[in-house]
Amino acid sequence: MSTLLLIAHPGHELRVLQWVALNRPEVVMLTHGDGSIGQPRLADSLAVLTALGVRLRADWISAVSDQAIYQALLGQGPSPLDGWLERLSERALAAGVTTVVADEAEGYNPTHELCRVLANRLCERLRRGGHEVDNLEVPLVGHPCDPARRAQMRVEVTLSPAQAAWKIGQMCDYARRCSPVLEAEVRKMLDDFGAEAFATECLYAARRTVYEDDRLPDEKPAFERFGEARHAAGIYPHVIRAEHLRQLVRQMHVAR
Repeated sequence: MSTLLLIAHPGHELRVLQWVALNRPEVVMLTHGDGSIGQPRLADSLAVLTALGVRLRADWISAVSDQAIYQALLGQGPSPLDGWLERLSERALAAGVTTVVADEAEGYNPTHELCRVLANRLCERLRRGGHEVDNLEVPLVGHPCDPARRAQMRVEVTLSPAQAAWKIGQMCDYARRCSPVLEAEVRKMLDDFGAEAFATECLYAARRTVYEDDRLPDEKPAFERFGEARHAAGIYPHVIRAEHLRQLVRQMHVAR
């Protein structure tokens, strides 16, 4: 029996760092985390995980650039999703994975959305093969342990003051090493929710995305609004839209 932590970008493990230290999951990252600035942070996450005795399973999936994901969404490059699903299914079965923890789809980043779809499809595949598996999600931009979501919570880890200070120190040091963009995001999270919010880590029952039902979100997602602003400023050549996600997910296979 083992646990898989499947995340879109390096650094997401920091959201549940104490849980990672306690459970030592197999960790798979889909991208280098280079984003639009071309500054990968995979090595930074590898150092964090190695210090905890946790393995980054590059032998399960070899991470790609964020640009490769964007090109697949825009129809300008091949989609890695089916290949990832096949390899993850094989590796998860061989490792006896009984719990999959992955990013929550919050409308913030298209790669986060695809990571959640991939986790959902993986769990579907395993269950169809007769294997019981729990499917859990981690909020990345929302409240780390929202009191309004108590009914959906499946796992709760409460950190001691020393553990919380260590975790926040790890978050801030990581962001400082990686980029001013990430540093600003961490600072905003701490300002929005307060440092005490990160002294509890919550994993929630995973939810199905609208894309898996061949639908679009009721409201324009944040990543689309952000893309429009960057496109208008001449920074992005294209805008990734929810429709691009729906089309890419539509192409995925579920059953063998």
